[in-house]
This record gives sequence, C-alpha cells and structure tokens, in this order.
Amino acid sequence: MEKLKWWQQVIVYEAYPSSFKDTDGDGCGDIKGLISELDYLQSLGVGAIWLTPVFESPMGDNGYDVADYYNINPRFGTMDDMDLLIKEAGKRDIRIVMDLVFNHTSDQCEWFLESKASKDNPKSDWYIWSDPKEDGSAPNNWRGIFGGSAWT
Repeated sequence: MEKLKWWQQVIVYEAYPSSFKDTDGDGCGDIKGLISELDYLQSLGVGAIWLTPVFESPMGDNGYDVADYYNINPRFGTMDDMDLLIKEAGKRDIRIVMDLVFNHTSDQCEWFLESKASKDNPKSDWYIWSDPKEDGSAPNNWRGIFGGSAWT
C-alpha cells in the first residue's frame, strides 16, 4: 500500500474567519480570532486549517470575489496577522491551506480591469469575453448564482 499524503492523514478544519471569532469588537471574525483558538484546535486533533479567502475583496461573494491576492482584507487583519497565524499554527504542527479560487475574481481586481481594457492586450484572454447580441442584450441566458444575469 502506498504511503498516504499528509492531507490524507490529518483532520482538516475549515475556518470561515467572518464567523469564527471577533477580537476587535466590530462584529466580524478576524485572523487574530483564529490565532487565539489555535491551542483549542490543536486539542481537537486538527492538523490543517482550510482558510476561506481573507484577501482584499468587496465581499459581494463572501470573499470569493477577490480584488487583490497580494493583500489581506482589513476587516480580517493585516499581513503581519497572517504571518503570525502561519507561524503560530506551525508551532502546533497545524498547516494553513488557503482557499484560492483563481477561476473568478472581483470586477475590481487588477487582472480583470486589465483584461477588459481591450480585446488585443496581452491579458485579454485571462477571462472569457462575449459580445452582446445584435440587439445589445446578453450573449446567453446564463444566470448568476446570486440572482440576475451573469452578463453584468
């Protein structure tokens, strides 16, 4: 029997920071809240935390509409907080697995804005673009998961 990979051997705990633990009293959970509960998670036998997006986002899709993959959303903390979470989790043999969804971003993301700037720029094919029908209506009947047309 082949050796199991690390992720096949540990308990993975999915953490949605917004609702995990609020340490600054703003009504939204944060990275410091996760840090404060690492000993508890370790006592449960957690070997990895699957962290839902904490990046800059307008939060139209619960953080999955990432606007900037290089910065932490201030509602969750700072990059220093993220570095501390990784360090403190590591001390407890807990890995941090980031939920990275690169197949869609916010319409405020630099990649999206550059892609939509013109049909002939180097990043124009980073997203799928469709021209409207001749009457100006949406090119298809696709619906957005949060309601309305996906054509917005």
